[in-house]
This record gives sequence, C-alpha cells and structure tokens, in this order.
Amino acid sequence: MASDLHRRIESSIRTAKQWESDKGLLAEIRASIPIRELVPELVYETEAQWRLYLNKTAEGEGKEDAVGEGDGINFRTSCFEKDDADWEGDDLFLKRLTRYFKQEVMKWCNQPPCSNPNCKGNEDGKQMESKGVRGPETEAEKVGQAGRVEVYNCKLCGTETTFPRFNSPRALFQSRRGRCGEFANLFGTYCRALGFDTRYILDFTDHVWVEVWSARQQRWLHADSCEGLIDRPNMYEQGWGKKLNYALGATHDSVADVTKRYTRKFYSDEFQARRREYAPDENASDRIFRQMSDALRRMNNIGKGRLEEIEKRGKAEAKFFGMVQSSGVWDVDYKEGRISGSLAWKASRRELGDSKTKVEGEEGKDSEQEETQTFFVESFFPSSRHNDLKIIVQPPMPSNVPSPAPKTHPECIVVSGVPSAVTLTNGISAVIVDEASGCILQSAAFSNLSAVGSFLDTVPYGRIVAICRVRDDKPDGSETDTSLDDSTTKILGRLGGFDVEAAATSSKNYILFVGQLNFHPKWATSLETSDSMQSIKVSIQLNISSPLKARLRSEINTVPVVVSTRLPETIMPLQTQLAASHFQKRAAFNAYMKNGDSQNSTVIGYTTRPDAPVYLIDNQSFPFRKSDGQTHNPIAGEASWVTYHYLPDPLVPDDDNITEEKVASSNNTNVPKFDIPIADGYFAGLLGNQLLVKNTASTPTLVDTASALANNRLVALYFSAQWCGPCRGFTPLLVEFYNVLKEVAPSHGLELIFVSSDQDEGQFQQYYGKMPFAALPFSNRSSAQQAKSIFGVRGIPSLVVVDALSGRIVVSPDESRREVHQACQRGEEAIETLFRGWLEKVPPESASMLEILALSCQEVETKTSEAKETVAANTKSQQYLAKMKEQDRKKKPPTPVDPSARVKGIFSQLVAKGMEPNAAAVEAIKQATVEQKKPSMSTKLEEGTIQGTCENCAVEIKNNTIDMMVEKICQLNAGDKTKIGMILSTAKKYVANVRKDPSNPRFRNFRLSNKVFDRITSNPGSIELLTKLGFVVFHSDIDFVASIPLSVDLTLMGDVFDKLLTKYSS
Repeated sequence: MASDLHRRIESSIRTAKQWESDKGLLAEIRASIPIRELVPELVYETEAQWRLYLNKTAEGEGKEDAVGEGDGINFRTSCFEKDDADWEGDDLFLKRLTRYFKQEVMKWCNQPPCSNPNCKGNEDGKQMESKGVRGPETEAEKVGQAGRVEVYNCKLCGTETTFPRFNSPRALFQSRRGRCGEFANLFGTYCRALGFDTRYILDFTDHVWVEVWSARQQRWLHADSCEGLIDRPNMYEQGWGKKLNYALGATHDSVADVTKRYTRKFYSDEFQARRREYAPDENASDRIFRQMSDALRRMNNIGKGRLEEIEKRGKAEAKFFGMVQSSGVWDVDYKEGRISGSLAWKASRRELGDSKTKVEGEEGKDSEQEETQTFFVESFFPSSRHNDLKIIVQPPMPSNVPSPAPKTHPECIVVSGVPSAVTLTNGISAVIVDEASGCILQSAAFSNLSAVGSFLDTVPYGRIVAICRVRDDKPDGSETDTSLDDSTTKILGRLGGFDVEAAATSSKNYILFVGQLNFHPKWATSLETSDSMQSIKVSIQLNISSPLKARLRSEINTVPVVVSTRLPETIMPLQTQLAASHFQKRAAFNAYMKNGDSQNSTVIGYTTRPDAPVYLIDNQSFPFRKSDGQTHNPIAGEASWVTYHYLPDPLVPDDDNITEEKVASSNNTNVPKFDIPIADGYFAGLLGNQLLVKNTASTPTLVDTASALANNRLVALYFSAQWCGPCRGFTPLLVEFYNVLKEVAPSHGLELIFVSSDQDEGQFQQYYGKMPFAALPFSNRSSAQQAKSIFGVRGIPSLVVVDALSGRIVVSPDESRREVHQACQRGEEAIETLFRGWLEKVPPESASMLEILALSCQEVETKTSEAKETVAANTKSQQYLAKMKEQDRKKKPPTPVDPSARVKGIFSQLVAKGMEPNAAAVEAIKQATVEQKKPSMSTKLEEGTIQGTCENCAVEIKNNTIDMMVEKICQLNAGDKTKIGMILSTAKKYVANVRKDPSNPRFRNFRLSNKVFDRITSNPGSIELLTKLGFVVFHSDIDFVASIPLSVDLTLMGDVFDKLLTKYSS
C-alpha cells in the first residue's frame, strides 16, 4: 500500500529531474519556440526599439523599418483567445505556449501510422491492429527510456509497426508523438527550457499534466497541454467526471500532495475510501510526503533561499486548500468533456463529461461590453501643478501587432502629461478636469452618446470636458444608427462647441473635443476625422490666485501601476522603512516633501504596506489598480497595500489622516468579532458536561463545558498532581504562560484545563488553588482516565494542546512542555510568539473555516464602513464631483438666441459663399427655423472667464529613444553619470545570470527592496529606465517585484546593456 505510494512519488521525481539534466536539449527547445509570434504584444515593440538602438534587424524586417510593424512575421493567431485579456506577462506566455504545444508541437497518437512508406493507409493509424506489448529491445528504444513498446500490425499491408512509449525528453522532442504521459513530459521540458518553475503532476487515475508557478499571482497554475488549457483545475472532477484519489506534484527538489486543488469532495467518505487504497490514513499519507521531501532536500543540498521559498509556498497552498475544501463545491461551472483522444478512448476511461451543449446565444454574453467603464480610482492630481493646463486628444495609436484582447489607449486623452482615458474598442472616452486646479476628477468610457449625456448631467457646470470617440468598426462613409432624444441633445448642447447633430450622424472614425460644461470659451474645439494622425491640443490658463489646498488621500487595497523609486536613505534608511509604522512612514514622507528639491517636484504620493519600503509615485503611476489584499484595517498593521496621493482638499475626507492616536486605537480594537465554532460535543464527551472555572474572586464555579471553552482557538489539557516534584516545578511557569496569553489574546486565545492525578480531594483543592485556569472536577475520575488514555499520557507533568474546532492534537506533550519552559525563560514576547506558532499548526480545514468566518465578518464591517464613508462623501467630495440640484436653479439662464439676428447671420454667410440673395434668404429662414426647434441651439452659452488657446495638429510621435530615456534619468539624478552606470551595471548582473542559465527561474524575479536590487530602486527614475530596457515591474502580496520576462530576447537585452555601459560606466 504505502510502497505503491512511494513508488509513484519516486517515479514522478525522476521525471521532473530529467527536465533539469540535459542543458543542451533545453537550449534546443528554447531556440525552437517562436516567442515573438506567440506573444508579440509582450516583446515586439520593445525588441524593435532595441534593434533600432543597436542598428540591427530581425528576420522578417527590413533595415529601413527596424522598429517594425509586424510585416513578414507569422503570428500564431490560432493560439490567441478572447480571454487572453485576463492574463499578463509570463502568465499570458504560458497560456499561449500551452495552446501552441497542442496545436503545433505534439501529435496525439491512439495508434501509430504504418511504418511502410508505400502503404496507402491512413495517417492517423486507424488501420493498425494491436498485437501486444514488449520491453525495449533496440538501441533507440533503450536510449529513449521506453518503459514499454506497443506492437501493431497494419491490416492493409501486413507491416509490423512499433510505438515506443518514450520517457526521455530528448526522444520525445524528436518523435513528438504520444498520449498524456508523453505530452506532460515534453511540455514540462518546454516550460523548464523557458525558465518556468514547473512541477510534474501525476493523477493516480491515469492522467498527467504540469503546474507552473506564477510569480505575478504567487500561486501554482494548472496547465494541461493535452487540452491546451491552463488554470482549469475543475476540469477533471467536474468536467470529465473523474473519481480522483491522489494527485501529487513533483519537482527536482520538492514533492507535495496537491489533490485538494482538483477536488471539492476530499473529505467525503467515498473519496477517503479511494485514498485508503494507498495509505491507511491521512497522517500516514502526510508522513510519507514529508519523508520524501526531507530526503530530496538532503540529496539536493537545497540552499536556504530556495528552502524558505518552498516552505512559504507550501504554507500558502495548505491554507488555500483548506479554504476551498470547506465550501465543498466548485465556483466555476465547467461542463466540457475531454478534448484529446479518440471518442472510444475517452468513453473507455469515462471522461466524456456532460454531453449537454451550450444554449445558443449564451456564448456571446460575456463578450458584451458594459455601457460604462471607469478606472478603479478615477481622481488623480498630476505633478505639474501650475497655471498652464495642457490637454491633448488624439485617436488611438495604430499598431499592427495582433492581439485578441481589446487594447486600452489611455493616450487618447492626455492631461498635463498623464494619459488618462478609459477606452472601449468602439466607444466614447470622457475625462472631467477641475477648472480650478487642473486635477483629473473623473474618467469613464461609454458605448453611446446617450450614456455620455446621462453622465454629464451629474457633472457640475464649469468643469473642463475632454472627449474622444472611436468607431473602428465603421469605415469612412458608412451610415450610422445613432439617435438621440431631446433630453440627451439638450444635455450635450451644454458643451459649447460640441456639434451634437454631427456627433450623432457622423460617419468619421474619430470625434475629438475639448470644452467647458455650460460655457463656450474661445479655446473650445472639436474635430471630426478618419485620419488617425490628427489631434487637437488645448492650453488653458487656470486661475491660481486662490489655489485649492492639496492633501493626501488614502486608497486601501490599492497599488499604482508602477512605482518611481523609494524614499531616500537620507530621509529614512531602508531597514527602518521595512519596520516602520504607517504613522512613521507618513512623517518621513512629509519631511521629504518639505525639502523642496527638484527630485520631489514630480512626486504625487507614495504606496506602502507593513514590511515594505515607502515607494514614491509620480505621473507614470496612473491608473491605480486593486491589490489582492483582503484586510480590513491596514493602519493597525495588517498586511495590505495602501496608496496615498495628493488631491484637492474637497476630495479628501476630513478624517483621512494618520495619527499616532488612530494607530493606537486601531491596534487596541484589533480583536476578532466572530465566535469560534468549537467542537462542543467532542469536549463534552471527553471531559463531561461541566468544568470548574475561577471567577474574578478566584472562587471555582461549575460551568458548562461549552461555556468554559467558548471563543478559544486552542485547548490545553494539563495532567499534573501536587505530589509530583517536576509538576510543582512546571506549574508556576505554566501559570505565567497562561496569564501572559490572557492579556495578549483575551478572545480567540487558549484555555487551560487542569486534569488532576492527585490522591484525594484535599490535595486537589490545595494544588488547584494556585492555578488561575479551568479544571476537571476531581470527582469526575472516569473522564480524567479517559482523557489520559485517548492522548496516551503515561507520565506527569504532561501538556496536550488540541485544536478547539476539531479536537485534533496540535502540539504533542513532549514538545509543548519544553517549548513553554523555553518561552517563559525568554519573556512575554517569546510566549506570544510561541502561541502564534501553535496557531499555525492547527489543521488546514480549521484555519480555513476561521478565515472564512473572518472574511464574512469583514465583508459586513466593510459594507457598514463603506455606507458610513458614502454618507461622509455626500457631505464633501461628492458635492465637489457631482452637480447638486440647486445648481440648476441658481445658475443664471443662458441668453436666448435672437431668431432675426440668426437669420441675418446665416444669410450673410450664404451670400458670401456666392448664393443668389433671394435663394439665400429662403435658405437662411429654413436653417434658423430648424435650429430654433433644437434644444441645443435654442440658447447661446456664455464664453466664461477661463482663457486659453487651441490648435488642430498632427499627432506627435514621441521619439522616446533609449538614449533620451537614459539622459532623462541622468537629469533626475543631478546629472550624475556614475549613478546611471551603477544602475546599469547592477541590472546587467541580473541579466548576465539569466543568460548563463536561461532555464533556471531562480534569477528571474527579485523584490525591489532586495539588498542588492535596492542599489537600483533607491535612485529616482530607475524603475522607469529598467522597464524601458525590458524589465517588468509588478506588485505581489509582499513587495513590488522586478522581473526579467521569460519571453525576452536575452542576447538583445544584454547587447543593449553592453552598449549603454560603454558610455556610462565609471
């Protein structure tokens, strides 16, 4: 039983080790993968810029087009899918690689084709008849590590053909035929060749696949190359109907039981019965995996960093497994059956899945765009705060690099250098700017003009409005079907200079506009065009005689798209930043901003979390995005990203400020607000229905067992007696331990129960008088004896710590007594640390149950908090963002248009164009009458007081070359070229490490606060420079991470660094 489990684990480890052993094969595989064609959106433009800088050309590009537009490249569009938009970076690369492998690399083989080249049989081998199986005989079969060789006979020509089931990745790379075993083996090698941290997954019900570690998402991603799918763990149990039992994951240096990822029935009797075929119980199973993991670590001499990473991943995975198993159901409805393999082969394995087809029309529902889209955080105050506000509106930048995902084009509307448009593939982007400060207040995208009108109806008068309409699906000259009601027409008519009728009927691809709501200033301008290279620019002089005060607003569970640098060492050393509180970080940031030097003039705020530095943010950091944190009170020190950015005072709640008192108050109230669902029945059966509990007067009172143990995470049974010398020595330590914990964790803590081995009631009373905790009544001798027997207590003193939810042992008597003794010697902090360590040892299902309760409680509190914040917002920021009803009544009505004056004006224009006077008079009356009926033309808007200029011009193509970028960063660092050289040389070392061993994931990702990488992070503009040079920066649950993408051309990247260092090296 256990030996079979051992055998399968060892076999999986051998497979994973093969992926590491043949470095030459890994290099061959990497060279064979068409990376640029698979993920052009990740690499094409960057590498084209590199080639331009290096005066090189790529295959399929001409010298005169080194930047390139994709001509001559065979993009693998068959590997593109609509949901690619949900994936980023290396994760997207994995998704495309999985489909590419299924489509172009490996061929499924039910039976091999006839080996006779003259046979007119079918290529798929349908005419082949199985004749049995033999062992490897030929040299090729032995070198290819064929575990067995299937023998077939051709019914047409009688030729014998063999199908060796190779286990060698090199043999598979040459044959490229097989079933799920061969698919997973070679695909795992492909993943490792590219540098993916990959583990081999063996399903004991006869299927295999791989999992790949996502540095971006900090989790393992399921990847099945037979199906060409990733991240579908429900596919086997819910889709194929598999009766799973074990799924193990193996790498060359670790092994884990990952069954819980692929089932939601793990704790069902039926599922557990299937697992008992391989291990007598779960404890035995866990022990085998631990033993195998320990042996692997000793054998491979794993470094400390890798060992810590494996442990961290294991803990996070166990926590996740416990959470998903507690629900018992799959969250996603997946009904498709197996794709790979013949129908008969799938049916024989009972993997056809549900045969129901999708309802017609259902498939397209998810692709329908919402009528309105906005950024996660809309308001943003650009750093260039002066009286000259510049707004550019332009069509989306064209690109010939294909992508199935709708492209975002924030550059369609640029406010003070900040790309700020939310864009739809075919829709209308609108950005609202504060006319008093130049702050971006709101940014949204709409599918039609009616939605724009409804939105503008909520905007206060006087706001500056920028609009970009894109109709890429409408060729120039095509008809439109837009119709506007009178209400929408009237609202849009409040935009002076915006031609509502033209916008509703225009067949042009783009409509560009900048103006002011309820005014018609001279600088308001509008442009209809189908030329993607046309734009409008507006420069507005703001009135800053009484500027709005700017304050920091906190955005919880929010991160910027990128950071600029960290707080300088001179303000707060890095190690101090990692340990500082939110209040201390705020004080340090304020001190930095008061310096008034050129470096902080571009800073608009900062982002941080506990144990992370203070990362500064600038105009490049917009838009913000939601982080994955799920904490309720980050100010109290809980792990969550918080971004603080300057906004005008009306947009910042009055109580949005960090003080020492607020932090202290948050810490004091940081107590769980849900009840622990302890195992009442179990403890009543174990200890009886009542326990002795001491009140404030230290007088023992009989209390129900459930009440005595209520809201405790752990229960410790203390077996002791007065006559025992070691007991008398240990009891004072245990009393100290208990008293400290009651202060640290008065709720959700630990309750101790004294189980006496005294000789009589008198001894018991005398001894128990020295204890503050609960006790089993001395008269209940049967329960005392039962507890000793259940927990195997053979001597005293003995301390057994159990989980309050399940009754399972958390800490054995041998460990607990020694740990308590050591903790008490080291002091209160050590006692608290020991208690937290015990909590981490509770069964995963118990930990998950409490986490679900905490999240549920948090959700209620969050909704309550949000409701309160909404009320507060309505009294301040909401009043500033939204038009109040009183505004319509107080606003001076626009001046009515004089019909006769309008007729004269039109008449003069027509005559000037050469029309005969009588005809011009008739036409003028006609046009004036039509205009009079339109709400948008029945009134004349005032010009307003804001001055500015406008121009229609060609789109400015920023020639942001590598040299220009480096010079920009040099200026940010006071022209110090030695700093640039240090940044480049440090980054180059990381690139060089990857180039030496591109298949090793160890050198790919690094925290920005890493001691070595901080040489880069601590310099202004360094992160922006590295992203230009091919690095990718993203946030994780612990820090911002810099990554060398798996898709990047390392040779080109290294050549760029080499060339730069010839100029900037010291």
